[in-house]
Amino acid sequence: MNKQFFAMGMAFLAAVAVMAAERPNMVIIMSDDSGYSDLGCYGGEIDTPNLDKLAKKGMRLSNFYTNGRCSPTRASLLSGLDCAKVGFGGGVVGDWSREMPYPAHRARMPYDIPLLPELMKEAGYRTLMSGKWHMGGSTMKFSEGSQKVWKQYHEGWELTQEEMEQDYLGLPMQRGFDEYFGLYGAQNSLFFVPGQAHPMMEGNGPAKLKYDREYNMHCFSKRKDMNYNVNHGKSGKAFYATDGVTDRAVEMIEDASKLQEPFMLYVAYRAPHKPLQAPEELVQKYLKKYGDLDVIGPTRTENLKKEKLYPEDAKHFKAWLPKERDELQLQFAIHAAMIEKIDENVGHLIQTLKKTGELDNTLVLYFSDNGAAAHTKGIQNAPYNGVKALMWEGGTKSHFIAAWPGKIKPDSISHEQVWVGDLMPTCLELAGAAYPKTFRGKKTDGLDGRSMLPVLVGKKREPAETLFFNDKGQQTVIYQGRWKLLIEPGWYLQTLDVPGIAYELYDLENDPSETKNLADAKPEMVQRLAKACDKWIEECGIVDYAELIKLRPNDPY
Repeated sequence: MNKQFFAMGMAFLAAVAVMAAERPNMVIIMSDDSGYSDLGCYGGEIDTPNLDKLAKKGMRLSNFYTNGRCSPTRASLLSGLDCAKVGFGGGVVGDWSREMPYPAHRARMPYDIPLLPELMKEAGYRTLMSGKWHMGGSTMKFSEGSQKVWKQYHEGWELTQEEMEQDYLGLPMQRGFDEYFGLYGAQNSLFFVPGQAHPMMEGNGPAKLKYDREYNMHCFSKRKDMNYNVNHGKSGKAFYATDGVTDRAVEMIEDASKLQEPFMLYVAYRAPHKPLQAPEELVQKYLKKYGDLDVIGPTRTENLKKEKLYPEDAKHFKAWLPKERDELQLQFAIHAAMIEKIDENVGHLIQTLKKTGELDNTLVLYFSDNGAAAHTKGIQNAPYNGVKALMWEGGTKSHFIAAWPGKIKPDSISHEQVWVGDLMPTCLELAGAAYPKTFRGKKTDGLDGRSMLPVLVGKKREPAETLFFNDKGQQTVIYQGRWKLLIEPGWYLQTLDVPGIAYELYDLENDPSETKNLADAKPEMVQRLAKACDKWIEECGIVDYAELIKLRPNDPY
């Protein structure tokens, strides 16, 4: 038996050595607020032929975790650390209106903590990014107008030259990317017509957009304080961000393929995040599909079971739907149209890799930054309970596809637990790079993430001893991949009105959709995991949310 284990271990090490020796290109593609079961290859009814083909040629993960919200997930992706250790704890996102004067909630990546593009660049990679940043930072040191806006959001703070410089150093070009095109902030329109102001950036300055495609534009937003519907119903030449981000990424691949060094490309789409905007023809296509919303969740669940991505005997969480559904049906249709556009553009990226001769030596990863948001009632996250920003499985889990010709077994599935912070150590290992012991004069603490190379080569890997999540008053821990404790789960303003502290404990091995709360039946486990959460909160410096909203009273809204 010992000889057998030794042989298996040597085979694994040999496989990893071959992978690392070839120094592959790496393309990381992330969508924004896509549901766990949105893709065809994850049981969904949305047409995603390119992603389905990518899955057939690679591996799907059933047990991949994000941090449940935009910026926190991006923070762990790029740092390999718990998001609170890099300023994005407690549900903080990278906007001036959300910044807090505490290290764990600063909403800007610390300049003395190494990021993935910086280390990959040091390892000899060309580092490229197209899409949504949302990690804080600004160019306000060049703009008195921006400085005035900053002061409006930071009453009682002092705007110093050092603060402006640190904000500048928080942007992608100053954090290791050789090229950047995209959106610094959280959200904006996807459609822009000639003459309209837009937020897209090229490097550290405004981008010059190409209006070279014709669109019939469908825009839907309930927000009255923003001009998100200005292009609704218009037809003509326009810039559509999903297409535009891809076009720029294609140029980056084509240019990088002419160079000797390998490249890392990070493509971060802003879709299907609100405001909901997509070509009218696709919206109409999906309106016809969503005549009966009651069947979507159960059908997706059954399809996931057929794909062996969800246990055959497990239940699914039934989402609540209102009686009046016309508006909900429309939102479903636009969401689906935005996903199909992402799929179309992933196809363009893969074709470009193939055309340039880079595909065979490129690791491609695809996932979402969190589950689908609340405006579609969580049905896209079937079979799981919860939505983006809530700590149930539907908010924190995502589909995940990994493909690398000749290295990852085609049409394979892994049920091993993987966390978004595992991607950084994986990329470093493949690049032959080490995480530094010091960075910019400061000692580093080591990575929280673990390389997922064993998973990619089809091996077993023990789940993390503990996996923690914290978002606006909610605290969660998953212990040894099985026991999950949630403390005060749900929207803060709702849990605030309920006396006492709510605990939910689930056995994810036997109840993956969290339908049976075992907290009362296992008080010792609840107490043990609650103490672990307290220790982690203290180590990360997370401040109680009740204190945070004294500084930002509108944050829960």
